[in-house]
Amino acid sequence: MAVDTESEREGLRERKKRQTRDTIVRTALELFDRQGFAATTIPEIAEAANVSPRTVSTYFQAKEDLVFPGTTEMFERLEALLSARGPDKTTADTLRTWFAEEVPRLESEHFVVARRVIQSSEHLIGYSGRFRARGEEIIARSIAEDLSADPGELEPRLASAATLAIFGVLDSLKDKQDDCAPTDHTAALGLLDRALLFVDAGIRALRDSPPSS
Repeated sequence: MAVDTESEREGLRERKKRQTRDTIVRTALELFDRQGFAATTIPEIAEAANVSPRTVSTYFQAKEDLVFPGTTEMFERLEALLSARGPDKTTADTLRTWFAEEVPRLESEHFVVARRVIQSSEHLIGYSGRFRARGEEIIARSIAEDLSADPGELEPRLASAATLAIFGVLDSLKDKQDDCAPTDHTAALGLLDRALLFVDAGIRALRDSPPSS
């Protein structure tokens, strides 16, 4: 019983920490969306979330991280899927699986607001580049495995950049939609499938082509 009680306490602590983190993020995004990222301070966020500024800084080392919560974990899940894929699965196949798992969260109200906040700030657009670079590195390594090449070679890097561009196009298409319209996950996956056909065909063609002399 003592073990169960300790486990319950630990679970309760984790739930409270997650709830606090979610409250801070939700409050911060509301303020960023209403009054701008640069104009919003950590003390303002803390007061609105009913926590101390120190608590905000404990959960988020930089103010920018409040706009990208979960992004690091999202790429970690992609990296794990790519590492675990079988020999009959290409990078493009695995990306489709990953996107299908992530799309409900990416299309949630939280991420819709976050995208709007990012697009309204040149600073945040620049900051998001570090995540794009991380994604390109992960995908380039995987494509290099498909091609039995080095991740630093031209082909894996070009294919990786083209793949990341697909997600940028999907984002721009989403931004043009009516915010009141329901999200069509099936349509988003259909668009991704069409785009990944080009990437996958290119990877397979490179893999099967004879080495250049």
